[in-house]
Amino acid sequence: MSQFLELNRLSSEDGLFNYKIDVLCILTDKDVSYFEELELNELSELTKQIKWLQSDPSRRYKSKLDNYVLKPFSKLTLGEFIDLEHYFSNNYLDHFCHILALLYRRTSKNVYGDDIIEPYEYSPRDRLDWYLDYPITDVYGLIPEYLKYRENFTNTYTNLLVDVVPDDEVLDDADEIKEQKREQEKQKFAWESTIMALCNDDLSKFNSILDMSVVLVLPK
Repeated sequence: MSQFLELNRLSSEDGLFNYKIDVLCILTDKDVSYFEELELNELSELTKQIKWLQSDPSRRYKSKLDNYVLKPFSKLTLGEFIDLEHYFSNNYLDHFCHILALLYRRTSKNVYGDDIIEPYEYSPRDRLDWYLDYPITDVYGLIPEYLKYRENFTNTYTNLLVDVVPDDEVLDDADEIKEQKREQEKQKFAWESTIMALCNDDLSKFNSILDMSVVLVLPK
């Protein structure tokens, strides 16, 4: 997955030729000088082999990665959902590992033999590097799957959510960037206002509200 994320950060601003060279360097782990010394016909043949980059990875995903199991979207807590909103509204591929670290959890058995999902008492930042070694085809499908879930959720809770910034959309205009930040601030205060209303302005209940199921706690 580390290669996929590195490729996603590339820009063609310096020309398509240089972009393709950068792609080949990432995929082959070779230096730029190696490709600059090739004949044009050899280089052209190599670039033909990377046309697959124009397509998205497989939309399949694994529900289990080693000892970590995917937490069902329907069981997300309010706090988890709010964090996912932050990741998805700020170019989600830049936060892909954060998303995976939040959704994949360790599990254990209780005294009755039922599966217990690890509580959200850790920082996703502590697990980011762990996901970089997995093939992108093992996890990429989570993105469209979650966006579909989020879209259905949005239809019910429109006022609390902001638009997702797609991975291929770069905000270059200063006014657009300012507007995005304003929307994010509005969203932040919308969540805070909602939580405070749910706990009747009692700050001692703030964390307990965040730990409640998002599908149960928000008013329709």
